[in-house]
Amino acid sequence: MARGLGSSSGGATLERSKLSLKQRVTQTAPKLDDGMGGGGLGKGVFNGGGGGDDGGDDDDYSGGFGEGDDGGGDDGFFRKVLSELYDARALAAVLQEWYRGVGDLPFVLRQAVQMGLVSSASLVRFMAMDVRPGVTRALTRALPPTVSREVVGRLMADPAFMQKLALEQAITIASSLAYEARTRGDAFLSELDLVVANTLSLAAANAALVYLVAPTRAAPAPARHAWRNALARLPNNVFDAATPMRAYTPGARAAALGVKCAQLCGVGLVAGGAQAALGRALCALRRARDPTYAPSVPVPALGKSALGAAAAMGVFANARYQVIAGVDRYLFDHAAYLWSYLAASGAFRALSTHLGDQTRLYLQGMPLERPAPAPGSTSEREAAARELAKALKQQVAARQAAPAPPRRRKRPAGFEMGIGAPA
Repeated sequence: MARGLGSSSGGATLERSKLSLKQRVTQTAPKLDDGMGGGGLGKGVFNGGGGGDDGGDDDDYSGGFGEGDDGGGDDGFFRKVLSELYDARALAAVLQEWYRGVGDLPFVLRQAVQMGLVSSASLVRFMAMDVRPGVTRALTRALPPTVSREVVGRLMADPAFMQKLALEQAITIASSLAYEARTRGDAFLSELDLVVANTLSLAAANAALVYLVAPTRAAPAPARHAWRNALARLPNNVFDAATPMRAYTPGARAAALGVKCAQLCGVGLVAGGAQAALGRALCALRRARDPTYAPSVPVPALGKSALGAAAAMGVFANARYQVIAGVDRYLFDHAAYLWSYLAASGAFRALSTHLGDQTRLYLQGMPLERPAPAPGSTSEREAAARELAKALKQQVAARQAAPAPPRRRKRPAGFEMGIGAPA
């Protein structure tokens, strides 16, 4: 029975396979986009996906300026306004794109990122400035930490802050030199020290004005007193954009206007007083060499110059630059090109400087046009000498241009007495 089962069941024979030591190498090629978009699912993913364009520009999230080559919904010089993202995942994606981590950020920015005070667009602006060598990066790294935090915060809020600061300085210096040349006339070069003192005072006051009113995204440093913390939470201008961690109420914006008025009054008080003090010191040095010296443009009194500059900066300049801040915010949100944004902002700033100079000069007691020289002054004597020299030159030129009278022929003496007269 057992023999029958073993011979008739057709049992299988098991064989041991040989051991193979060869390693199989599988080559795979990356799957390329074939235009199908994964069944059309990729089109529903914004900022990416293989299902075609999602109708926007992938670079718009940075809040920067477009290149103008793809349309992207732009209309001429204007572009669509996109809200900024404060989500932690968006910030992590920006850091991953730049191969950075939160620990790689400077201390002045790390706390703001961890607290959610910085948007992804602001972070992109900082990374674009910080990873590339340049003057701005060298300046921010050389400044003290407190000042560096404020400068970086302004660059994150407006990447054209440095350009606008340089533009303001150029406009202020050019306007001051034009005024000095118009009022001093021929004494411009001889009184160059007074010109430089006045121009530097105005340039320093203008730089402080632009810095104080510029928007910022810097995290406020904790202070010991509650009132200082409250002031740190106020915007720098009434048109500053609110953030999730900084919701500005109308009362806060009104309070910011008053705070900036007080700050700029202090700036004007110092700048106006320094301008008058430097002018009087330079005039005293000149009178030590020439007791009869008198400046071609009178130096205002110290008190009048300081108080006038304080009123001009705290009231009039503050109001003008608050409006400019609102215009800049609109242009920054809508301008598609950096040059158009700066050109429009520069035009408003040049007009503001022209109007503000008239008010400042009046309040400081300085002449708007070239004043008449004081009697007996050095400038009066120089002017009289120039007029006399000019008159003498005109007389000499008139004599040289006039035709010479005909020479009269001289007759012999005998002919006059009737001797030797012709027969």
